[in-house]
Amino acid sequence: MIFHTYILNPNCFNCVLVIKTLLFTVNIVFIINVIGFDIAWFGLVYWGDIFIPIALIMLALHFYFVSKDKAKEFYLICTVTAIGIMVDSILQYLGVFVFPEGQMIPFWLITLWFCFASTLCHSLRFLQNSKLSQGLVGALLAPVSYIAGNEMNAVSFGLTLTTTFVILSIIWGVLMILFFSLKSYLIHEELRYV
Repeated sequence: MIFHTYILNPNCFNCVLVIKTLLFTVNIVFIINVIGFDIAWFGLVYWGDIFIPIALIMLALHFYFVSKDKAKEFYLICTVTAIGIMVDSILQYLGVFVFPEGQMIPFWLITLWFCFASTLCHSLRFLQNSKLSQGLVGALLAPVSYIAGNEMNAVSFGLTLTTTFVILSIIWGVLMILFFSLKSYLIHEELRYV
């Protein structure tokens, strides 16, 4: 409808302005979400619990300025975070992860799960139509994030680096597909898999 109204209508003098505004808005939301998550990731991994208030303020700003359907996105974020906490807790219990904080996963990691989940509707949205891309991105990039956390002394591995990478690749390949399926179900977006 937008295409027909603004592009094909010869009487529309503002069509270029409308297109630029739409592209600018989409790019800004994407950029804000990516940069916000990167700042949250680094701050939480490097400074730990000290950075939690800043990350929570960033999440609140995300909801206020970026989120379109706040209630549905909040429910998705909470659901993904609960799954993430469960998975990381099991991995800690099994000795794959060793955190300096002790028996349970640290609060900064729980906060990081909230921050990660906020990317599903925005900066990771480009993955929504391809299960293959979801699985590959999860299997290849997520383990690298944990390895970076290991290099920054936020987490240690109880197994070899290669074994940990393989375990995380399998888990995250499945998790990403699950997360986007949940997104489709909870936010009621129709996915077209290619």
